[in-house]
Amino acid sequence: MTASTILDFIIAIGTLAVILLIPRKMRFSEAMKYFTVQSNLLCATVSLVCAVWVLFRPEPGWLLVVKYAATCAVAVTFVTVFCYLGPRFRNWDFLLSGANLWMHLICPLIAIASLLLRAPVQFPFAVTFAGLAPVVLYGLLYVKKVILDPPARRWEDLYGFTKGVNWKLSLTAMLVLSFAVGTALRLLLKALG
Repeated sequence: MTASTILDFIIAIGTLAVILLIPRKMRFSEAMKYFTVQSNLLCATVSLVCAVWVLFRPEPGWLLVVKYAATCAVAVTFVTVFCYLGPRFRNWDFLLSGANLWMHLICPLIAIASLLLRAPVQFPFAVTFAGLAPVVLYGLLYVKKVILDPPARRWEDLYGFTKGVNWKLSLTAMLVLSFAVGTALRLLLKALG
């Protein structure tokens, strides 16, 4: 069993343990409003599929692309916490304790290591857009639920993206950040290959 497969199992088991703790703090449906939770579940699911898959046959290219996209998603969570949420809200104790410690820091770092240990993997530039998919899909949901839905059905702006700033600017910034994260991961894979 390779190091990346072991890390994939750790991601799956660790995320399952953390997700099981969520209902004690809030309803699962409330937790699912957060990109952090969605991206960690995506990463854990893909990691489990990858870990089991390689026990029987080599990973196909399409599965590596999905692994890359899931890793980009949790890497965006990591960067957002350390470059935006932490400095803005200055609530590091909350952002880096309990389940958040796993979802904001530990899982993203393990996922990145798991992806990089798969080198040599050479993705063409176009694959960078696959890394944007989780953020784009969540962004569409977030805009609908925070801005476009009738006021009685709206979500609270969980990340403060619409408070004191044009939401279109926030959306653009998140897309640029996500593209930069995806590009950095793709270039790291290329450098290791």
